[in-house]
Amino acid sequence: CVIIQIMVRNYIRKTKRQTWDANVMQTALNEIANGMPFKRASKIFNLPLTTLKRRAKGQNKLAKGNSKHLGRCISTLPEEIETSLKNYALEMEDCLFGLTKKDICKMAYQLAERNGIQHKFSRDKKAAGTAWFKEFLRRNPELSFRTPEATSAARARGFNKEAVAKFFYTLEEIMRVHNITDPMRIYNMDESGIQTVPSKVSKIVAHKGRKQVGFLTSAERGQNISIVLCLNATGQFIPPAIIFPRKRHNDLLYQGLPYGTLCLHNESGYMKSDTFVKFLEHFQKHCQSSVDKKVLLILDGHVTHQTVEAIEYCRSNGIIMLSFPPHCTHEMQPLDVAVFSPLMTYYNEELNLWLKANPGKIVTLYNVGPLFGKAYRRAATLNNGLSGFEKTGIFHYNPNILPDWKFKPSCTTDRPMVASTDHTMTTSNGDPLPTTNCEKNAESQREETPSSQLQKPGHSTMKSKKNFVKAKYETSSSETDEWQASGNSSDDVSIFDENESSVSIVSPSQNNLNENKKIVTPFDISPLPVAPPQSRSSRQSKGATVITSSPNYLLAKERLSTRMKTSQATNIARKKLFSKTKANKKKRHEEDDAACIFCCELFSTSAAKEEWIKCNSCQKWAHALCAGVSVGKKAYVCDFCV
Repeated sequence: CVIIQIMVRNYIRKTKRQTWDANVMQTALNEIANGMPFKRASKIFNLPLTTLKRRAKGQNKLAKGNSKHLGRCISTLPEEIETSLKNYALEMEDCLFGLTKKDICKMAYQLAERNGIQHKFSRDKKAAGTAWFKEFLRRNPELSFRTPEATSAARARGFNKEAVAKFFYTLEEIMRVHNITDPMRIYNMDESGIQTVPSKVSKIVAHKGRKQVGFLTSAERGQNISIVLCLNATGQFIPPAIIFPRKRHNDLLYQGLPYGTLCLHNESGYMKSDTFVKFLEHFQKHCQSSVDKKVLLILDGHVTHQTVEAIEYCRSNGIIMLSFPPHCTHEMQPLDVAVFSPLMTYYNEELNLWLKANPGKIVTLYNVGPLFGKAYRRAATLNNGLSGFEKTGIFHYNPNILPDWKFKPSCTTDRPMVASTDHTMTTSNGDPLPTTNCEKNAESQREETPSSQLQKPGHSTMKSKKNFVKAKYETSSSETDEWQASGNSSDDVSIFDENESSVSIVSPSQNNLNENKKIVTPFDISPLPVAPPQSRSSRQSKGATVITSSPNYLLAKERLSTRMKTSQATNIARKKLFSKTKANKKKRHEEDDAACIFCCELFSTSAAKEEWIKCNSCQKWAHALCAGVSVGKKAYVCDFCV
């Protein structure tokens, strides 16, 4: 007879035991401690007499005080260690090194082994099972199992408190100096791209058990069309601009667009310098700015926004351009925060509806106008516009709108310079910005730690251990060397060496930790990743910049003159090379059928792989074998010229 024990994951309660309230139980225990009899407390608070006696005398081994526990099964890890594991998972998620299910299960196994806790985890896989993981999530409702969004290392490093503080300081200074208090004079502008295929496919209802489920699209890859949106702090939108990848203007492309849309076209379909100047003219036409009534235009620091033509037009028409710090627009730009996400969702919905209504056809550039027009009318609402400026703290002005946990990824790379060079970030007036908590904590932690103990990020101080955290960013080689949080390049993630000897396990009667023994937490096994100190200074980030300011205008003119000089030098070199090539064509034609000066064999009749060499004195050719020299010899003089 074989008995198979199956663990019930979705247990349905069948009794009414322990239906009392925990607060009522605690009140009753307090009254009993003050001298109230057990029977009287049981009647007054409507609690079982036997339960009340056991709780008051501490005879229940599994449930103490007013806590509830039914059955003989208990959690493998004690509450203190499980809480530390939960906090560790949340800290790692804040630092963008979130733990997977496999990481959590392996960490649970290592915690049980390190702390000498009796467990039934798999010793072959060295990890806890799926049942324990589901119960762990159920016992900790603060945790959720989600699919993360890929975030580049540059964005995680660039979005820091110093950059944000400098932006808000510059914004406040502009609003004070130019007296820009009216929200109708504060604008945000940004570009994005839409395609003829959906950027994201929603979930659908399909056959259960089917391995692959498809969804019809126009093509594998679509054509990109740039859209330019602009709104002010009151939630009002300026008519958008759209850039098609076409050389010539075609009225059929612009049918169905929102009224007043600026229709542009170029070969690539992306924003260019001349295209941006045309948009500035469109923007000034609707905002009615002037030198006496200036407006503030906040946008990203793309190179097409910082040309001399654009700056001169803005300065002559009262447009002050302020750029966001690099890699910060995902949290600080109103259009990115509140408008573009619903716009893309609505546009994908319109694409799918069109494909269903027109079976056998595909979406082309001529269909984009009506589809974008419908999505724009649904997304460009007053509520979305107001919400974008409020959530970013631009209006109403709130520099502390962003919570501290959003800056935790940048704390990973907060490290002091090994050299004594001071690179303190300053404001536009030259005053140093205040030191953030991340920087203070990082410096105090490194002062306590000797330099000999500084390791690669994510490595534990224990011997024969490996870090189970791995940076999964697609960065360049220079960024990877700086940001990589683990030296382990394999795909398998482990807490530490699996060949390491296991810790002895206590007897079955010991279910709790030894009170005299120090508890090993996940932070001891694998500390939070911290970047090592830099031996050299990296290129300083430009930060928030007033693009239309005089220093930036002079810098743009200097860049333009340098580029023109380089272009002129390149053109001259090309002309010389072209004339030299043209003059040498005759010489090469005459030399095509030269004869060897030793054996008199013509080049046209020689073997294909025979090597020839030219005399530097008489400029005549010879077989390399006849001359008795190698082809690689630079200065060759034949025997007749010696």
